[in-house]
Amino acid sequence: MTQYIFRLAVLADKPAIRCLQEQFMAEIADPLELVESDFDRSDFILVEAVDGSSKRAVGMMSIMRAASAPFVFERVLPDVWQRIDVRALTGRTDLRREDLVEVDWVYLEKAHRAKQLTRLLTAAGVLHAHRRGYPVIAIITNAGSKAALLSGIFHGSGLTIEVSGVPYELGAVWPAQSAALMADVVQSACARDPLLAWHL
Repeated sequence: MTQYIFRLAVLADKPAIRCLQEQFMAEIADPLELVESDFDRSDFILVEAVDGSSKRAVGMMSIMRAASAPFVFERVLPDVWQRIDVRALTGRTDLRREDLVEVDWVYLEKAHRAKQLTRLLTAAGVLHAHRRGYPVIAIITNAGSKAALLSGIFHGSGLTIEVSGVPYELGAVWPAQSAALMADVVQSACARDPLLAWHL
């Protein structure tokens, strides 16, 4: 049976992260090639599959911090700050760009998607941002992910882009309000599957 390990990536994982990102871009035929692999700017969460003596990365997520370089959503929506008031969206009048993180590159290889691992990656991102004290996660998601993974915690902005014919919406998640729900998701999954190893 396959064991799945969730852990924070280290610098030595960079080639595996890049490989997974390239698979993701090929799947969505991403014309923008928005690859983020800078460990100085992002934390990366890996999902590894262990089968016998074989262990390899089969999924990942990046959690991008604010920097002088733009977020992905700022690159695909270059007029975003003219079209949206993030303080009004979040209800946080004191919010600055530096308070945001962006969850991006949520990807699992096709053979591993039917095991609710994507939902666990989502939970990992929310819990990691909460532990680090970030009040708001920015995320671009499609309707399927919004319904299946982010139901009840996603606050849409109404701003959309289209990638390979699929509309994606920019929105936000509040980690502090969502952490308890995401912790329950993790605890329930670990209780059902003793092979699931959570190292986050």
